[in-house]
Amino acid sequence: MPKLPLIKTLLLILPMVGLLTACGSDNDDFPDVDRNTKMLYIDFNDGATGWKPGFADYPAGQETFYELASGLETLPAPLGTNRKGFKLSGNNHSDDLYMFVTKQVDGLEPNTRYDFRFKVTFGTNAQKNCIGVGGAPGESVWIKAGAIKTEPKAVNDGAGHLLMNIDKGQQGAGGTDAILLGDFANTRECGDSNINYMRKSLISDKGAFSASTDDKGNIWILLSTDSGFEATTTIYFMELEVAATKKI
Repeated sequence: MPKLPLIKTLLLILPMVGLLTACGSDNDDFPDVDRNTKMLYIDFNDGATGWKPGFADYPAGQETFYELASGLETLPAPLGTNRKGFKLSGNNHSDDLYMFVTKQVDGLEPNTRYDFRFKVTFGTNAQKNCIGVGGAPGESVWIKAGAIKTEPKAVNDGAGHLLMNIDKGQQGAGGTDAILLGDFANTRECGDSNINYMRKSLISDKGAFSASTDDKGNIWILLSTDSGFEATTTIYFMELEVAATKKI
């Protein structure tokens, strides 16, 4: 499977992945990063080679009933003309549907712990302050990101349910392998006649999440939603920035 290198010495942005050694204020999104912090840039408009989607917290074999769908698709018009994003969609009959996409990256030091920060940009059509079945379509759909040395997968628990093999937390709480970034709600008030998608970005706090690489310096990057809204959610992940700083 293709992996994304997380380290490069040249200051440039490449298709699909930009790689550099960060230098303080040169990075507007993470202005306080250490000079030795390694940066990863993803623009899904450039492709999604190697990214693996998945779904969990639902009964095995019920993919059609849950209307699960994923893949690189053209963004809804308000998000850009002829641009693509990574779509995850599902109808949350279980009141707990988890949707994710993950890819392994390399280039870090082996068996080393890093502080990770994430900036995730996505498209959302969920207006704020709405009431929905089981929860709000915006505020009860939580966005999470993570970094894990083992591949995140949905596995059968032996009782017919697909559960994650990592600690992602539960709905509005993060876990040891995934941090809560925020929710799916956009800035339009509930009932606004404009129901188009909007662009939204969420950034994690410095020092809030750390993880260790494997014995080859690899780690799996995770983007996901954890839903308490018992209806359909369709998200388009557009861009991702990751800052990895070696813990001292």
